[in-house]
Amino acid sequence: RRQRRLICFAFLLLNLDGVGLVDAAVTFTDVDAVAPSASLADGFKVSLVRPPEEAPNSGQKILVPESSIHLLSEEERQTLDDYDAVFEKYSLFCNGRWLGVQILQDSQDLMYLQHVVYMKKPDVIIETGTYKGGLTYFFATILDWIDREEMDSAGEGRVAPRDTKVLSVDRHHPDSVFAANWFCPVCADCVRSYRTPVWERKVRFIQGLADAQETLQAVASNLHDLGCLQPAAPDAKMASGPAPFTMNDSKVIVVNLDANHEFDGLMRELLYYAPFVSENSYLVVQDAKLDKIWGTAGPTAALNAFLRLAPEGEFVVEDELKFHAYSQHIYLRRARVTVPHSYFLEKALAAMSGS
Repeated sequence: RRQRRLICFAFLLLNLDGVGLVDAAVTFTDVDAVAPSASLADGFKVSLVRPPEEAPNSGQKILVPESSIHLLSEEERQTLDDYDAVFEKYSLFCNGRWLGVQILQDSQDLMYLQHVVYMKKPDVIIETGTYKGGLTYFFATILDWIDREEMDSAGEGRVAPRDTKVLSVDRHHPDSVFAANWFCPVCADCVRSYRTPVWERKVRFIQGLADAQETLQAVASNLHDLGCLQPAAPDAKMASGPAPFTMNDSKVIVVNLDANHEFDGLMRELLYYAPFVSENSYLVVQDAKLDKIWGTAGPTAALNAFLRLAPEGEFVVEDELKFHAYSQHIYLRRARVTVPHSYFLEKALAAMSGS
């Protein structure tokens, strides 16, 4: 009887509305012949949409060659803005959990972030704003998973895994704020991320203000130690003196900025850390919605100012990566590398001197 029920269930799946799989004239894509794209956004530029004339329960949908985020009506966008208001009113970001660790993220953004990390398989993730270490731990577990997959695929000829790392920056070590009644409520039964084996394997914590020059120097020192930076050629120059280093093109670096949310502080973070993003890798600027909520220049304004300083087309906003149509953040791909890190350091020095 159970087998008969399964057969009937399979028959129903293939014959909804009286149309079978063969009768529907389904076409197939030769996925092996599709050229890979450097942009992750390209995977989300087709949407399955119910036509406006169809009833909500009709089940009829069509493929539209455009990302869902570009198809939203003004009313639908307002619905997302209303969700934003509720999300902030009740500080729902405090309720995020990942493998027992408190993580201050919307669950949809976690889906986007894991997709970026898994698909790009970075050697290093630079993260500013550690707080209790939730997102740091999230990144570390994905890097650890990638290590295991790479080791498994290597089989008997396996070599040591890549020494992938999260460089996480904050003025406070997460242990000093874990039990503090500051910002989010204390999660007494949550795992302390910084005491886990994966943290020990994958995380280097750098204590300091994210927008301080000495912190930038500490990050650069760690990148050099991990093989991501190389000494610059003797004749490499900046306006302010010799260029300190060049990027190792064979290394992949993702940058996630979540320390400063005010304009000036985040602008310095962008000038310091965004240039470390490798070609066709990603920069994530968190909490970009705060400009609208606060009614003042914040993350979005700082990012727009940074993009005006960067060479045209260097960094490209990829809204399509918000494949569930909602996000707290802005995702950018470094589409090309036309200038060295020193270009941005000079911009930072000019900004600090007021010139």
